[in-house]
Amino acid sequence: MTGARALLLAMGCGFATPAAFAQADIALQAGGEKYQASGQGECKAAPQASIYGVSAAMYSVSHRAGKQSMNLTLWQPTNGAANMISLQLATGSKSYVVDTVKAGAKRDTKGSGKASVEKSGAGGAIVIDAVAAGGEKITGKIQCRTFGGIQAEGG
Repeated sequence: MTGARALLLAMGCGFATPAAFAQADIALQAGGEKYQASGQGECKAAPQASIYGVSAAMYSVSHRAGKQSMNLTLWQPTNGAANMISLQLATGSKSYVVDTVKAGAKRDTKGSGKASVEKSGAGGAIVIDAVAAGGEKITGKIQCRTFGGIQAEGG
């Protein structure tokens, strides 16, 4: 389950999404390790979503290859609050977690940091500058050629 789906299900919303596979170029540095990939990833976006009752645009990227995996969800609250991210990253030998989502009743966070989207046509780049729960710095960029949609279902 991707980070976005887990967070949305935690809110009581179920989401179904058609395959949104697209070219994804990932260049991240986590502590002393690199996570680099170029190829298929899952890139999705929803201009109107919600996280723990806070309206927000949502961007989600996931990638898996062998022992490497990455799940990122970026929330851009419409109320002007700071962007929030949920990132799980496994480089094969280490795992990293960042969760800056603080909304509604959810107050527990792991690590710190920020991310932003640089839109380009139907896709764009997500730039990350974060610190994982274990203190490791995570920086870099994820480039998606296109963002597929997310369709809400249920309540």
